[in-house]
Amino acid sequence: MISWVLGGAALMVAAFVLLSPLESLRWWADKGQAEIAATFDPMRPPPQAAGIGPTAFVVYLSGVAVLSGDTLSDREDAWLAAVAEEVPGACIISEVFPYAVDNRGLLHRTTMGLWKVLGWTREHWHWNPIHNIINIRNIAQVLVSADPRYGPTFNIGLAQELWRALQRHGYRPGSGTPVTLMGLSGGVQMALGAGWFLHALKVPVSLISIGGIFGDDPGLDRMRHLWHLTGTRDHTHHLGTVAFPGRWPTSPLSTWNRAKREGRVSFHTIGPMGHDGPAGYYGRRSLDAQGRSHFDLTRDAVVAILREEAGA
Repeated sequence: MISWVLGGAALMVAAFVLLSPLESLRWWADKGQAEIAATFDPMRPPPQAAGIGPTAFVVYLSGVAVLSGDTLSDREDAWLAAVAEEVPGACIISEVFPYAVDNRGLLHRTTMGLWKVLGWTREHWHWNPIHNIINIRNIAQVLVSADPRYGPTFNIGLAQELWRALQRHGYRPGSGTPVTLMGLSGGVQMALGAGWFLHALKVPVSLISIGGIFGDDPGLDRMRHLWHLTGTRDHTHHLGTVAFPGRWPTSPLSTWNRAKREGRVSFHTIGPMGHDGPAGYYGRRSLDAQGRSHFDLTRDAVVAILREEAGA
């Protein structure tokens, strides 16, 4: 019986990996071209008047454990609220599901029953590894975003969803108001992919990476700056360095190494965090040697960057 269950899970994982590019390709063939043409219409509204609306926009893209843009973990919700309190002039947006080309969360699909069961399993039977199918499904989309063959189609769709979310929250095209993308884990790769297209709309884009796993995406060429925040116990973020040859020192002409040479990448070790969970970047009970929580350390590091950006 167990072998049947394990075999079924293995087949499901293989299906996610092999079929993952088809979601964005089907979207593009069915309606993507028409949607993009309408969303990126050159006849845009006039710039927002000075002094009206937020002075900066922050778009948060969660990690690969998320089920949809409206179901962030309690830790993430609390942490984002704490950041918003410290930077009152910024509008923080977290509603976009970065692992779908059309912002359809896993709980808004015909397969929602499967994802609900896996989400419940993670909540109540966290020791059961079956819930990692959620992560594997989303990791497959990270690989699609980083793939030069399929990535552009996926990334322009995600950029469209970010652009729509920005405008829903008051962003005025042509205003030149800076946008800071902020990603956790695999969300950083998704932010890089979409950032290339946002920059094409004259949006000044920067990126804060929190334990980010990402490749040498072309979007790096269009980032004003990338801050890579890591914890000393987070070894998972090194997967990006290992898995993507463009981040190796032997690829001096890659977008990653070019950005480093140009001084547009900063590295910050902010505390003793692991990659996720209670000892991760948003943990309240895990403390450093001075008694400060991982939650506070990550918040303070991000707030310092946002304030620096606001004063630039």
